[in-house]
Amino acid sequence: LKAAMQGKRLLGDINPVPFPLLATNCAGWVAYGYLLRDYYIVVANITGLVLAMHYTLQAYCLCSMGGERTEGKRKLLHGTVVGASLMMAYVGLVVALPLGDKEEARKLVLGLVCNAVIVCFYASPLAEVKTVIASKSSDALVFPMCLMNVINGTLWAVYGFALSDYLIAAPNALGALFGVLQCTLCAIYPRRRGESNAIPVNPSTEKLDALVSADPLSEAT
Repeated sequence: LKAAMQGKRLLGDINPVPFPLLATNCAGWVAYGYLLRDYYIVVANITGLVLAMHYTLQAYCLCSMGGERTEGKRKLLHGTVVGASLMMAYVGLVVALPLGDKEEARKLVLGLVCNAVIVCFYASPLAEVKTVIASKSSDALVFPMCLMNVINGTLWAVYGFALSDYLIAAPNALGALFGVLQCTLCAIYPRRRGESNAIPVNPSTEKLDALVSADPLSEAT
């Protein structure tokens, strides 16, 4: 948000899709943890949900400031947010509906939904693999997020295996492998040092910034 407010850097090559998917993923796991009465899952994913919503809003601000050059990413982000919202509504419906003695069925349905979303989240940065290889630069990947995907996936996979809950273990083990692949790409094709992948601000914004930053007293002397 600081970059957006200063108008100096925009989203650049970074793929904004993982952010709303992360929010949907965390919302689903909060519901799943609630059904299991596992508050380790609930608390961890509530924190993730708040952060993911912040990241999504930040990405939207950066896309909105890019004008026509980020129009494609803004539309992609809009579509992902709409799809994520519908998925969240479905998760809420599954949790809220009274299914009587079908509690296990509810957990299974919700777990499968969470699995689908989390695999999409872990795999979404891989959409930029072609760009990374073609440009021989990992500017389109966010290395800290790739690294945290490895750590997060590994820890949740271990936790899932400890509980013998393969709805938790399997997708997170797969996510850790996806994260390793992304980190490998970052190592093979490092970011371009000294070059910014940010998209310049609209000319009108630059002119406004120039007028605001001008010092009339220094010009008069």
